[in-house]
Amino acid sequence: MKFKELTFLLLGDPEVWLEKLYQEEFFDFSLEEERGQKLLKVYLRHDQDVPDFLKSKELIFTGERTTTPKDWMVSFEPFEMVDGIVVNPGDASLKDSRGKLVVWITPGLAFGTGQHPTTKMCARFLKKYVKEGDSVLDVGCGTGILAIVAKKLGASRVVAVDSDEIAVEVAMENAKKNEVEILIKKSDLLEEVEGVFDVIVSNILAEVHVRLFRDVNRVTHERSTLILSGIVSEKESLVCEKAKETGWYPVEREQEGEWIALVMKRS
Repeated sequence: MKFKELTFLLLGDPEVWLEKLYQEEFFDFSLEEERGQKLLKVYLRHDQDVPDFLKSKELIFTGERTTTPKDWMVSFEPFEMVDGIVVNPGDASLKDSRGKLVVWITPGLAFGTGQHPTTKMCARFLKKYVKEGDSVLDVGCGTGILAIVAKKLGASRVVAVDSDEIAVEVAMENAKKNEVEILIKKSDLLEEVEGVFDVIVSNILAEVHVRLFRDVNRVTHERSTLILSGIVSEKESLVCEKAKETGWYPVEREQEGEWIALVMKRS
């Protein structure tokens, strides 16, 4: 699948724009620096219009080209994402990986290479809560890294969904690379999801978690576990209040910097 890459000269604070892009639920981008200039590169389908939030005086359009996801790879070294789980961005065999779960990832723009605190916290909770034979749903799967981890932890049925076509394509590629069977498809949250799951993991923004609670009871049972991450500290109460309204309550919490991950059970 081919996409158009739009490059903008960024005049504003990159951190402010990073937060804005996440708030807009727009993850197909990269922030780069070339010759002392800060650049924002965004990736759109060929039939997709430029979002209004990119029509800013702080962004100066400098060019467009056609690309594929393979052009977006970002190089990084293998690392231990959490205790016992190693992420390898390459194809070479790893030394000292005996007894460890290894996940091969083609790093790209889709959110989730295992380096961000929100992904690491999800992985730790998956390792703790996923049991052999469980069914697991990854909502907002990005690269598919958490779905792959769940499958390698022993889950019998894993479904991964994302509203972004690029993420779905990258996740499919990574599942194939890891030789795991995962159902990956495009879905606006739970809209296209069928069945009931023992564990649901969702590494997205607080406001999106609030939307998730509108339909989460349809795809869970009374003993299901819900793992939510990507929550900034000031939005934790927003998520917990909505959870309580739909019969869920936190049983475990972890925080790294401003980011919070919650494990929830039904009341």
